[in-house]
Amino acid sequence: MTSLTPPVTQDPELTATYLQDARSVAAGLEDATVDLWVPDQRPHALDTLWVLSHRLHGTAGLYGHPQTAALAALLERLMEGRAHLNTDEAVPVLTAILERAGTSLRRALDRIEQGQAEGDVGLMFAELGGPAQVTELLRTQPFQLQARQARSEDEAELPFAVVNAAIWEDFGPEAAELTATLRAGLHADTPDLTALFRAAHTLKGSSAMVGLAEMAEVGHAMEDLLGAAREDAVTLDRALPLIDDGLNVVELVLAHAEGQLREAPQARIQAYRAAVSGLLSGQDPAALLPAPESPAAPAPEARLSVRVDSARLDGMLDDVAGLVAARARLNGLLLRQQQIAASLDAAHERVQRTVRDFEERYLNPNLTPGGASAGVPLDRLGAQQAARPADLGLQDRLADFGALELDTYDDLNILARAVTELSADLVEVRAQTAQAISTLGDELTGLEKLTRQLRVELSRARLVPLERVTAPLRRWAGRRTDLKLTLHGEDSLIDAQYAAPLGQALLHLLTNAAVHGAQSPEERAAQGKPPLLQVAVEAHVADGHLHLTVRDDGRGLNYDALRQRALQSGHLSAGELGGMTDAQTAQLVFLPGLSTAEQVTQEAGRGVGMDAVRDAITRLGGRVSIQSVPGQGAATTLHVPVAQQIADVLVMRAGAQRVAVLASQVQGMSALEGDAPAGSVDLSALWGEAPAAQRYVARLALPADQGGTLHLIVDEFQSLEEIVLRPAGNLLSPLEYLSGMTTLNDEHGQAYPVAVLNPAGLRRARPAQRAARLNAAGRGAGRVLLVDDSLSVRRHVGRSLERFGYQVATASDGQEALERLLAGEQADLLLSDLEMPRMNGFELLRAVRSSAAHAALPVVIMTTRAGEKHQQLAMELGANDYLAKPAEERLLQRRLEALMTAAGVQA
Repeated sequence: MTSLTPPVTQDPELTATYLQDARSVAAGLEDATVDLWVPDQRPHALDTLWVLSHRLHGTAGLYGHPQTAALAALLERLMEGRAHLNTDEAVPVLTAILERAGTSLRRALDRIEQGQAEGDVGLMFAELGGPAQVTELLRTQPFQLQARQARSEDEAELPFAVVNAAIWEDFGPEAAELTATLRAGLHADTPDLTALFRAAHTLKGSSAMVGLAEMAEVGHAMEDLLGAAREDAVTLDRALPLIDDGLNVVELVLAHAEGQLREAPQARIQAYRAAVSGLLSGQDPAALLPAPESPAAPAPEARLSVRVDSARLDGMLDDVAGLVAARARLNGLLLRQQQIAASLDAAHERVQRTVRDFEERYLNPNLTPGGASAGVPLDRLGAQQAARPADLGLQDRLADFGALELDTYDDLNILARAVTELSADLVEVRAQTAQAISTLGDELTGLEKLTRQLRVELSRARLVPLERVTAPLRRWAGRRTDLKLTLHGEDSLIDAQYAAPLGQALLHLLTNAAVHGAQSPEERAAQGKPPLLQVAVEAHVADGHLHLTVRDDGRGLNYDALRQRALQSGHLSAGELGGMTDAQTAQLVFLPGLSTAEQVTQEAGRGVGMDAVRDAITRLGGRVSIQSVPGQGAATTLHVPVAQQIADVLVMRAGAQRVAVLASQVQGMSALEGDAPAGSVDLSALWGEAPAAQRYVARLALPADQGGTLHLIVDEFQSLEEIVLRPAGNLLSPLEYLSGMTTLNDEHGQAYPVAVLNPAGLRRARPAQRAARLNAAGRGAGRVLLVDDSLSVRRHVGRSLERFGYQVATASDGQEALERLLAGEQADLLLSDLEMPRMNGFELLRAVRSSAAHAALPVVIMTTRAGEKHQQLAMELGANDYLAKPAEERLLQRRLEALMTAAGVQA
């Protein structure tokens, strides 16, 4: 029977993936063989040999190399008895077997790399004396190998995630996240095909790097499908069901890799590849989709795991104990406050009773039963009313005493005494309250220190050494023969959740260096360089950020090719590109879909690498910078937060805008007296705000190579705050002067956003040209004469121009446009195609420039001819700018506004 799909090994990209994984296994076998001679490392080496032989057995069988799979199966069977091979006597014979197997494996891989079949691997092993060595091993080290039987339902092959636990710890969550990103983006209102393509590309590359070939196959097919949709070779509506089905297959592969499914979905993968091939060849997608399956049980959410040193855990437990003690003390303070509140209630009740009695006595005497006489104490009022006639004699006798002989008290005396007692009570309550507040303040300060210390310890517990990120890079470089990789700063620490995306970004950068920086040995020798490309990864931590630089000594960036590709892809116009410095041109490598590779290969040509790097680093809250000297190499630096940043910031105000800078960057603050320091940045001028009468200046720290200090002028210093620093997001990430965003609360408890500034980016910022905009605001709408022989282009571009606010007139060719201009028709800008009947764009341009009335008329050429030859001729004839079709609307609007503003016209 003929297979529906070609064998996997006939696909060049998948063959390259197999070679990459198999050579990684071969290198691991060699390393483990060496470790056998070290007694302390021998048990681990034997385990490694078993894992690698098991992995090669499955991979070679999957890719259709049965003899390599059989040799790996032999090694796997021998390693099943590894518990009996941990002896000094077994090592020499076992080493001989492994060396012969490694030689046979490398020969087979060399043949495959040259486009041939794997060859007679078993015969090669036999010619090298491998079987005799195996017999000798079993004779001298007798141990029993149990005969293999068909697996029962309870016996299953170890899942990929178990065999490769260290790899899966990073790859599993990353693959699940990429799958979720693809599914969410696929069903968005307006799917971003570039972002989807990038995610599929990353999924394929990551799967291939860790050796999960099944997922690499599916990712490759999805990448082809999304690439065709992005290039309009197939409509998204036709591709959408099949892309969605590809995500279902990815989830099946993940479930099998984690041991949730017993059977590998190999048939499902092959059927999916056949469906993708059918769709790309024009078949009906509905007939290609498989029958619906019963929904699988949802996979458990992947969780990040980290290893924490016991001493650090002890420290965190001590901090928690301190928090418990602080809570007990706060409970005691709460009880004390409740007692003070009870004292206040009692004093308040006494005041009310005294005032009520006084009111009844004097302010409303009629309410007193039987009336009342002045001068009778309140507390004796009842006694007076109940007095019998016999008591009147006592009152007469008491009246005989003088003032110095017997103290008497009237109502005012009693009221004054009551008020005095209440005042003393209030003084005591006030003192107790002040003491409680002071104690509470001390407790809160201690609690703040404890929580800060616990937060720091928790953040540190998530940190892992950079070696966890760079280990796969070492394996990647070890399989290459065209470069030498050196790594510095691998002991730097990074948040565990950043490890996977950072590793993928570094792999993209290394691949770019190997592909785009490659030079022939003769060319390198002529430039005095070593024979191999030298690539270095350097890392260090400063100011809470990990700074990673990937540096190579290759050919460097091709600035001319970058400009040409940016023009051809419609990202920028010739006018914009002509005004760019080399440093600005270098940033074009981050544009989506832009590549300077001559042809598409597995490693380059799709325009995904650097775009994916910037996207990944931006999502981590970092930024990317690149420098290059043609002929000498390139250096790309990643600036990534070590962990999610909780930092102290200084909040400032400039006009109506409130912003912040990291407190650790502030060297000093003072009022601005006289002129601003040289090289300072005025935030009010930067954002077009009216400055305040009194200004202030903050001195911010910068790296030594950027001047050391930046003077920032603001209107007010407001407060120091502790904040959680968040990434700025895709919309604001192009602003270099932003480190991130946060939220604060105003005096009414309402939250408001605050931008956290990056001093290095502020130095490069330019003030807003508000005056230029205001001067142009009063001018009339511009009139554009659109010249193109295509009716659809005239309609589509004309509608865009009208949305921009311009008046639009159209002409079907250069002759018609010239006649209308010479007849006196007014136009503020001419937008013309090149290839048109009767009079082409070159001829129209020359005629317009020959007319004195239109010599200064701005002319923009927009054509599918984006070659250097066409562009150069147009600019020589007097074109103001040159755009490649189809031009992005944002680019068209930006360039027309710039030319109109320069000519004194406003939309």
